[in-house]
Amino acid sequence: MERAGSVFDVEVNKKRFGGSDSFSLADTWNAEEVARLPARTLAYIGDAVYELGLRMAHVRSGIDSAGRLHDSMVGHVNATAQARIFDMVFAELDENEQQMVKTWRNAKTPARYGSGTRAEYARATALEAWVAWLFLTGQKERLQKLFELITGQVHETGQND
Repeated sequence: MERAGSVFDVEVNKKRFGGSDSFSLADTWNAEEVARLPARTLAYIGDAVYELGLRMAHVRSGIDSAGRLHDSMVGHVNATAQARIFDMVFAELDENEQQMVKTWRNAKTPARYGSGTRAEYARATALEAWVAWLFLTGQKERLQKLFELITGQVHETGQND
């Protein structure tokens, strides 16, 4: 069903990546097209998907106050927490994904990289790029398992109290 004019339809110029002229958030992208995106571009998308997934999990868990929702997120939308999740999932990836993630991890790090160490920032960037990879290539079950792992870790460490 086409949703002309929907907020989910965005016109972009992806011609430079050899892609199509437009996309919908619900569309699955061609894996080769996604693989050509720069690591930091993937991380940019992955950051949004990561935070939205965690926000949805927190709302589902019964946290209903905006202040408590924000406080519950702060502990795991930073480089240190994301690097820890990266370390947990990396060994479970297949060989091709491990190679992609290593490439994303080794991408150029900006001079100012926020919280955590340079190595943590690199691993967090790779995790966010992988989240974007899963989202854009339509691997929703794997993305859901990742969010379950993350929220399970949060409950074990008590970070969302």
